[in-house]
Amino acid sequence: MAAPQSIGDQFSESSSTEMERGGSSTVKIVSILVALALTAALLVGYLIWRKSHEEKIAAEQPSQKKMVAQPALPAKVQIFMDEAVRKGAQAVITGTVHNISNENLSNLTLEAELIHRNDGSKEVISFVTEPKDLGPNQDGKYSLALTGDYRSISITHVKAGAQSEEIGFKTAPGVKRPAERPIEIRTVIINRPPQSKHGEEFINTPDTPAKVP
Repeated sequence: MAAPQSIGDQFSESSSTEMERGGSSTVKIVSILVALALTAALLVGYLIWRKSHEEKIAAEQPSQKKMVAQPALPAKVQIFMDEAVRKGAQAVITGTVHNISNENLSNLTLEAELIHRNDGSKEVISFVTEPKDLGPNQDGKYSLALTGDYRSISITHVKAGAQSEEIGFKTAPGVKRPAERPIEIRTVIINRPPQSKHGEEFINTPDTPAKVP
């Protein structure tokens, strides 16, 4: 027959063991739930990133297809642009258009893009050559007078024909800006009248009137 004290000790040990098992099970359950939550969060984040990536690729594909669908046009004219010359408040830009093709090009129209210096905004202008019709190996001239402060100008499109169809072109630098004349400095020498034997005299006297420069 076991003593009462021994029975109590056995009961205490059994209760402690059951509590430890219960606590261990709770920790395992919580750990599993946390792991599942982290896995779900990673999965949701991956799905969101994948969807965003697919939308970005889908948005870029039309522009890529458009670029592939429009190959570079063969150059038919070469455009020379002279350096701008400042005349008062205007910047004058001149140049030459040379027909390098074997075709007769009519109604030549050029488009240029201007970039403003202050805010970087763009402005598109159109102008024609003189003459407007060029045969093979012929030249046409153009001239622009721009009022404003621009950072740069570049030719973007060239059109020809009755339907103003776009043609290929290539550009090259033209005539350089003429060198500015140096400022001429003149030295003026003023000869003083000889001094009198009696000492200095005034340049302007009633007897010898003269103008002082």
